[in-house]
Amino acid sequence: MPFLALMLSFIKPVGAAGPIDLHVDRDAGLLRVRATISAAAAPELCYSVIADFDRLADFIPGLRSSRIVSEPGQPLELRQVGETTLGLSRYTIDVTLALSTETPRQITFKRVAGNLAVMEGRWQVHGGDAACTIDYLADMQPAFWVPPVIGTLLVRRQVAAQLDGLKAEIDRRAALPRP
Repeated sequence: MPFLALMLSFIKPVGAAGPIDLHVDRDAGLLRVRATISAAAAPELCYSVIADFDRLADFIPGLRSSRIVSEPGQPLELRQVGETTLGLSRYTIDVTLALSTETPRQITFKRVAGNLAVMEGRWQVHGGDAACTIDYLADMQPAFWVPPVIGTLLVRRQVAAQLDGLKAEIDRRAALPRP
C-alpha cells in the first residue's frame, strides 16, 4: 500500500478521476518515493481502501499476500509479500511492517522484519465530501543488492502499478450503489 508499496515500467500514472503524481529518487542506497493520488471519493472511502490490509493483494498488482500477523490486542503488524521482474531478474520482497493508524486520515508504517533493510513512511488522506487526495511517502532500501539505475526504475514501475491498482479499487468502490 500499502503499502508494500514496491516495484512495475513506464505505466501511465493516470486514473479515471484524477492523476497520480509519482517521484522516485535515490539517495545513496535509500529509495525515496513521493506520490499523490486524487480520487472522486470521500476521504473515509479512500482511507478504508488503504486500510483494507487483508485484501490488498486482491487489487494491488505484484502483491502476492497481505495479512495482519499480530495477535488481537497487540500492536498492529502487517506482513506483505510481493514480486516483480525486470528483464530476466526476479525480485521477491517479504516485509513485516509495524502500523500505526489514525482513522480516517493517516497510516504510518515501519519495517520490523523481512528482506528490506529500510521500509518506512506514511499514507495521508485529505479532502472533503466527494474528493480526496492521498499522499504516499516511503523510504526503502533492499537488504539485497540491486543495480542503482535498475533499482530506481524497478521501484518507479512497481509503485506506479500499485498506485494504479489502489486508485482503480477506490474508483470501483465509489461507483457502488450506496445502501
